[in-house]
Amino acid sequence: MDLLQKLFCAILRAEMSAPLHIWITGAGQGIGAAIAMQLGTQHHITLSGRHEASLRGVSGALQHGNAAVVTCNVSDEQSIHQAHAAAVAVFGPVDVLVNNAGVGVFTNLEDMSVEVFDEQIAVNLRGVFLCTKAVLPSMVERQRGMIITINSIASITAFSGCTAYGASKAGALALTRSLRSEVRDRGIKVTDILVGATETNIWSEENRVTLGERMMQSDDVAGAVQMIVDSFENPRTHFEEIVIRPQRGDL
Repeated sequence: MDLLQKLFCAILRAEMSAPLHIWITGAGQGIGAAIAMQLGTQHHITLSGRHEASLRGVSGALQHGNAAVVTCNVSDEQSIHQAHAAAVAVFGPVDVLVNNAGVGVFTNLEDMSVEVFDEQIAVNLRGVFLCTKAVLPSMVERQRGMIITINSIASITAFSGCTAYGASKAGALALTRSLRSEVRDRGIKVTDILVGATETNIWSEENRVTLGERMMQSDDVAGAVQMIVDSFENPRTHFEEIVIRPQRGDL
């Protein structure tokens, strides 16, 4: 190998190992916190969510200087603008957005209030739209970027008591599938992870006690995100949709 080839390989390795700026929504607990802990050893992480104390707790467990905390409500346009601007001010343009924030209220449609329905649509669907719209212009300009949405198996499978949650997740999946076709030729990778039953506080305490041994853990999902982020610089591969279910199937 001649000197020029060695120099090229050294530059390529440096680019591959350079830390990325990763913005994780809903990062104060559960899957979002697990993703932050997994990726925070290698990359710059912006942690966002509604509860600053929880975010500070996750930040404190990461390497000093590797994490920024910005509180925001993903369903509020102004809040997202402010959070995105704060994140960019600390670590520069966002390379990877992880749409993880979500809410779930599981009840039959006839018993569901309009307010509960609207909240799930606002967070689970509108939130994905607003956060994605915030980071997209810079990604398009730089011709590089990655958008990972932590979705649910409920987006493609019908469950009783899951009308609003399933509708919000199915809407988010339709949104990101269309987005993928719009930006794939501009160096931007859009990935959906459809997650089955995972032991987080979206489940009642009773269900976690009785069914927890059948559920996945947040670290299982975080491991998949790590694999996807590791492919950021690979021009040949694109993880489009990944389904992760418990070994023994849906609950």
